[in-house]
Amino acid sequence: MTKDEQNILSAIRNDVADKIGNQIFELWFDRSVQWNLSASTLSITAPTAFAMERLRRVYQRDIAEVARRVDGQSLQIEFTVESTSCTSQDNQGLLETTAKVSTLTASTSRDDTPPANAQPRPTFSNLVCGASNQIAFGASQAIVESPGTISPLYVYGPSGSGKTHLLQSIWDEFRDRVKPGRAMYLTAEQFTTQFLEGLQGKGLASFRRRYRDVDVLLIDQIEFFVGKSATTLEFHYTVDSLLRSGKQLIFSAKAPATEIAGLGADLVARLSSGLVCNIAPPDESMRLQIAQQYCSRHQLDISSEIVLMLVRRVQPDARHVQGALNRIRILQQVTGTGLTLRQAEEQLHDLFQCVQRPVGIQDIEKAICKTFGIDKKSLRSNGKIKSISHPRMLAMWLARKYTRAAYSEIGEFFGNRAHTTVISANRRVAGWIQSDASITMAYGECRVVDAIKRVEAHF
Repeated sequence: MTKDEQNILSAIRNDVADKIGNQIFELWFDRSVQWNLSASTLSITAPTAFAMERLRRVYQRDIAEVARRVDGQSLQIEFTVESTSCTSQDNQGLLETTAKVSTLTASTSRDDTPPANAQPRPTFSNLVCGASNQIAFGASQAIVESPGTISPLYVYGPSGSGKTHLLQSIWDEFRDRVKPGRAMYLTAEQFTTQFLEGLQGKGLASFRRRYRDVDVLLIDQIEFFVGKSATTLEFHYTVDSLLRSGKQLIFSAKAPATEIAGLGADLVARLSSGLVCNIAPPDESMRLQIAQQYCSRHQLDISSEIVLMLVRRVQPDARHVQGALNRIRILQQVTGTGLTLRQAEEQLHDLFQCVQRPVGIQDIEKAICKTFGIDKKSLRSNGKIKSISHPRMLAMWLARKYTRAAYSEIGEFFGNRAHTTVISANRRVAGWIQSDASITMAYGECRVVDAIKRVEAHF
């Protein structure tokens, strides 16, 4: 494409976005949709035949009108499907019949065709499923097949556990199943920004129609609502309206709604009324699959022993694993040869040091208090009720696991207790784990192993 063609294409894209609305434009013309202008032909390429046909049917006239106004001459507009090597013969027939060429007057816009190494659109097919997310994964597939039967679906977990990928995979499925604009995905920050814009521009009625007249609503990172009372109230009313209509709601956050202060008891009850699923950080086998998938997608020639070493020594977050793989790729490009396992360990020493930050007793105390909703004074007190004594025993067990402190040091830290008390606490917790017992938390019962994971996530 020439520079003039790029400028024309940019103008068309911007004007189409203004005409149909930026929210709708970002929804249907995301990075998976490629635009190209060559001579007198404007080509719009969609990732699937269904998406291509939808764009052609719904937005063809708007694109043609904008194109005519911007370029001032007739252009041929082609709606095509991105060709892939794995397209089956049956699907190929569908592509050939649906990828018809529509000749219209046109004009062009900025070339935002994603580069070859762009991140693929999150889908169920490229989401790694394992022990840490299998319940959430199964629930997601169930609601795609039967929307509204499990609503709301609330998933929570630490950063890097795959919450956003899961929500966007659900959204990707629904976009092919419902009418345009009837499945909405956005972050809590975007919801807040658009709500405030609606208030300032007297467009509150339009805002409410947009989000209360949908079949599926997905909102990511709802902990962002904390401290924003007006937005939280609007979100509450939106949830109420959609639940009464039997619509499908999916939300994500870093913690259960019961542990997010400031949402209010009524809203917490609604968010917890469907299905609440915990997503833990990916285990070693999942991280290995993620790493292999990343190497394959980016054609990284890294030995399997180095990949295995990375997933074992880098903290349980897929992003950190990918960052380490990129470091190895650059090092191999600089040296012009593959690295040995020992060389890779030496070059990544600083990353491993960051990952292996020592955990102190103070860190454990802080994490226990945050997870169980108690204060330090209570944790160190002589209180014997389960809501205090059980978290204290768990804190002592974690102190033995993560620190080199002696039993006497741990006992002294948690209220000047004898070393025998710490030994007894360790035995009790070990017994809980072995019998898969539950522990009482602020919102109800929780498996001890799950409670430990949530405490460790706060280190």
